[in-house]
Amino acid sequence: MDKALYFMPDISGFTDFVNHTEVEHSIHIISELLEILLDNNTIDLKLVEIEGDALFMYVTNIPSYEALHQQIKLMHEAFHKHTQSYDTMRICNCGSCRTTTNLKLKFLVHYGDLNFIKVKQIVKPYGREVIKIHRLLKNSISSNEYMLFTKAVYELYTGTIDKGWNKDTEIYDLKSLDYFYKNLEKVKVNSTALNPLLEGNIATPILTIEKTFNANIQDVFTYISELKYRHLWDKEVKRIEFDTSKINRIGTEHNCVLNFGNMKFETITEPSSDDLTYGERTKEMLFTDAFSYLIKLHKIDQNTTTIVLNISITFSTVGTFMKNTILKKVSKMWNLKLVQLEKLSKNKIQL
Repeated sequence: MDKALYFMPDISGFTDFVNHTEVEHSIHIISELLEILLDNNTIDLKLVEIEGDALFMYVTNIPSYEALHQQIKLMHEAFHKHTQSYDTMRICNCGSCRTTTNLKLKFLVHYGDLNFIKVKQIVKPYGREVIKIHRLLKNSISSNEYMLFTKAVYELYTGTIDKGWNKDTEIYDLKSLDYFYKNLEKVKVNSTALNPLLEGNIATPILTIEKTFNANIQDVFTYISELKYRHLWDKEVKRIEFDTSKINRIGTEHNCVLNFGNMKFETITEPSSDDLTYGERTKEMLFTDAFSYLIKLHKIDQNTTTIVLNISITFSTVGTFMKNTILKKVSKMWNLKLVQLEKLSKNKIQL
């Protein structure tokens, strides 16, 4: 009978969110992290199934202990580099986005017989060995990040496995299941290298518009930063083309399809401890070399938000002769957008 090494990376750390945006963002974040794990598969692990926040995988070409250990280390480091990178690039302050760096990763490994079950065209590993590794997802290990080997795995690598493993036993259905575990070392990430250098990239505003909305700050920010809502308040836009599987963040690009033509925009922001800030920039606006805007939201109370819109424009040679006309048009256009934005935010339309 064939043997297999069963392998499960499992993500934990998100609390139960009730806000729609938070739930949606947590799904996107977990999806990205699972993709990161799959992209760092170096020992030819075969994916059986995505099980919530975990991957169930196996390999029949049994790797050496060194290769297996390196595989776990590689996935663990890539996972935390991504969470740190996401934290420095995020624009959203919802519960899911804010706590991404709190996410943890554990690895469970089991060795045993490989049997399959076939239902229609679906073929999957099946049997008691599969049950064992899944039951061990619920264990009494106090650490949040570790690698767990069943007794079968530990014995498989006898003679090559390193020191520092702890032994424990769990009782499932009145039967004991021995396993060994080892805490994973904390990954050190150079956050400075991941931090986008925005200083100097945002030009001095040429136009500023201030408004006070009778709306909750988070609702306003959601309408502004979630690209799927853009057409609801920006009537110049027919639709926004963007990657719906990703969360909008610094550097995200999207294509804005207008009534006449289209323009590509990139998401930007500006550090602020008191305000929520969102902006975009493009080099494709007619008569300009560069166009950008930043919207700063400041909470007055639960249902009152001040908005400061700063618009920066670097005019092209031709554009300099039309500067006043362009500024009047841009001002009128953005005042109309903000009126519509307040209506949406106040009434929470489609939120």
